[in-house]
Amino acid sequence: MSSQPSIALPSVGDTFGACYIGSIIAAILYGVSTLQVVIYYKRYPNDWWVYRYSVTLLWALDTFQVALSTHALYFYLIAMFGDLIGDLESDLWSMKLQLTLNNFLAVYVQWLYAIRLWKLGRYFHKILPCFVFLAVATSLSTTIYMAYEIHTVPNLLSVSIIKKSMYIFFATIEAADLIIVPMMCYYLHKSRRNTMFSTTAARLLRLMRLVLISGLATCVLSLIIIIAYVVWPDSLIFVGFHFILSKSYINSLLAMFNSRSVEQLNNRATERGVKALPAVLQMTPHRSEGNADDTNKAGIPLLHISSFKDKMDLSRGPLDVQV
Repeated sequence: MSSQPSIALPSVGDTFGACYIGSIIAAILYGVSTLQVVIYYKRYPNDWWVYRYSVTLLWALDTFQVALSTHALYFYLIAMFGDLIGDLESDLWSMKLQLTLNNFLAVYVQWLYAIRLWKLGRYFHKILPCFVFLAVATSLSTTIYMAYEIHTVPNLLSVSIIKKSMYIFFATIEAADLIIVPMMCYYLHKSRRNTMFSTTAARLLRLMRLVLISGLATCVLSLIIIIAYVVWPDSLIFVGFHFILSKSYINSLLAMFNSRSVEQLNNRATERGVKALPAVLQMTPHRSEGNADDTNKAGIPLLHISSFKDKMDLSRGPLDVQV
């Protein structure tokens, strides 16, 4: 009797089990990001229009991505229940689209970080922020290339044919993150050195830690995806990690946005007829009355406090710093 050679297939746990776990974690992070969106619009209804519209667009696309992943898992685990070979050989549009959308959302968040760096960096340098935009533009180009490659894959068994594009894509977004995080910390450190208030310096130090932790978290996640793809090339473990890629970027950005306290400053500036300060770096006197603009040593706009009922009491007027 002649025996047919058997095809070694990965287990259900290494394929759709990993995708299922990744989708659960992604759904939890989606709930967190939704809460952060609500907090953002309650705290900053008058924020810069680019940020406001971007948050709406990010949330809408993130919701669409969750719907796509739910459709894909329903097809694989329910509609094709018990047919592992059929699942792996199927060419499902929703799986491809959600993977592509995940990549674009990550780059979109990097673009928003680049804008924030430009708004902060223009007070110190005008050339350095250009390197950030160049890195993000490179990430965008590799994302488009990756999207094309994903949609040329016939099925999940042929994921290995896009190995080159995956390496290029994750290398570029890793490089962009490694440029954004140190540069943001650098500008925060320069702002901290140029302030004369201890409360301001403490707030800037906390913001530096937030930027560093959130930036390193996204870098580590991208690195884990590549490692999972290299170590288990015949499984879908890397896809499970990829499900939460955009969620980590969006939550880190929203956490940065919601760490600000600019509404009180903008309202007071509007009542006084003074132009509101940029949302990149703002220092707000809580119980002070100001009527003119001034700059510090670094050239960052500050409110000049010129009139008090008796005298200026710094201990009664702590400053809030926002980056």
